[in-house]
Amino acid sequence: MGSTTAVPGSWNRITRILTVRAPATAKELLPPATDADVRAAERAMGRALPQELHEWWASCGGGLHPVLPHGYIPYRPIGSVSAWREWTRRHTSGPRPDDSAGSPGAGWHPAFVPIGTDGGNYDLAVDLRPGPLHGCLFAFSHQWGVAHPPEWQGLTALLSGIADALETDAAVGRYRPVTTRGGMLIWKL
Repeated sequence: MGSTTAVPGSWNRITRILTVRAPATAKELLPPATDADVRAAERAMGRALPQELHEWWASCGGGLHPVLPHGYIPYRPIGSVSAWREWTRRHTSGPRPDDSAGSPGAGWHPAFVPIGTDGGNYDLAVDLRPGPLHGCLFAFSHQWGVAHPPEWQGLTALLSGIADALETDAAVGRYRPVTTRGGMLIWKL
């Protein structure tokens, strides 16, 4: 199956730059997930996942160190399922069923798919509810059970922004990439 989004190209740009600029972070990236891994995640969550998420996991099978802005560590498909199950169990009330994608508010919705964690209070999630912002990315506070307003239009926009920021030392959203002396990428406000 050929690529239909810019996800693989942006991810390749990111990994090439990390290999030179932040080699310790590059070594913490996991190998690509298999199609079977992604299909198992779809079955567990009871929904088809968007093409850009398939392509993301086919490019990056997760990570052991923050590589995404805000210090998010990419989930593997099984990690995403585990977090999804936990937030679905813990936050039984959520946004109204007729709220469209990108609507912030209290609670978790089964159409939210976590793709990264900051290892603390927040997960980065894809909003798969219908609406013009279908596929947008937002921070979900699992401590407070709050879905924040979208930060990126989608995974393609986020990864393209990261690649551009790493190439030009610019910010992506509110975050600027910095490399530590030990070769680790961190994101500063």
